[in-house]
Amino acid sequence: MEEKEVDLRDYLRMTKKRWKIIVGIFLAATITSGVVSFLLPKTYEVSALVRIGRMRDTVLEEPSTVIEIFKTKPMLEKVAEELNIPPIQEKLQELASKIKIKEKSKLLEIKVKGETPEEALKLVNGVITVLLNRHEQIFARARLILEEYLASAKGRLVEMEKEIKMLQKKIDQLGATDSDAKAMLARGYMESLERSRARYEQVQVELREKKMEESYGTVSTELVIPPRTPESPIAPKKKQIILIAGVLGLFVGFVSVSIAEYFEKTPTIS
Repeated sequence: MEEKEVDLRDYLRMTKKRWKIIVGIFLAATITSGVVSFLLPKTYEVSALVRIGRMRDTVLEEPSTVIEIFKTKPMLEKVAEELNIPPIQEKLQELASKIKIKEKSKLLEIKVKGETPEEALKLVNGVITVLLNRHEQIFARARLILEEYLASAKGRLVEMEKEIKMLQKKIDQLGATDSDAKAMLARGYMESLERSRARYEQVQVELREKKMEESYGTVSTELVIPPRTPESPIAPKKKQIILIAGVLGLFVGFVSVSIAEYFEKTPTIS
């Protein structure tokens, strides 16, 4: 078979000759994609930003931990309960596919998707409520531990004060004696007194530090940017779908007329 060379003029001539086929395929592709894109269900997205609380300058829960926990079944069941969704496996899987949480500039960005603006907004509020309730419980437990420590430290200070007064009283009683044995005993009391005073001062310092942590290093988890009702869907992207379909339609059209032109020019072997 003789090899044929095709230049630009051949393509122009072929396009002019079979333009109806190219235009027909192009129109069919764009019209079909347009109809399909309008029939596809709409998807709306809502987002919110949450700042994780701190206790004694330590975050209540690491962002990576929050992200992983909200993928677990128990946490999804809590979200489903908040939204009055049956906690069956199929519904939980669907719920998990709609929730996306990631860390963003030391904050938690919560994004959810829904078929309507109202559904998406309700879902993101459900996730936020479950997260805030969880951190309120963690925060309450941490504060309780701190309060118990402060109460214990204050109790120790009271006991140390009594011990210091007792030792000081015994030292004063033995101070006027000339007995070597009593003098040695007084020195022992004095050493114990110094140790007790050192421990007392150390506990006082720790107590002041804990009180400062309670006042300045404690912040609960809060909603920084609340969710808003979306005005337009994020999918389907009709213009993008139609554009891609149009380009593919032109490509298929040119390929089709090229094949037709090739077989028309190929000589038939008798």
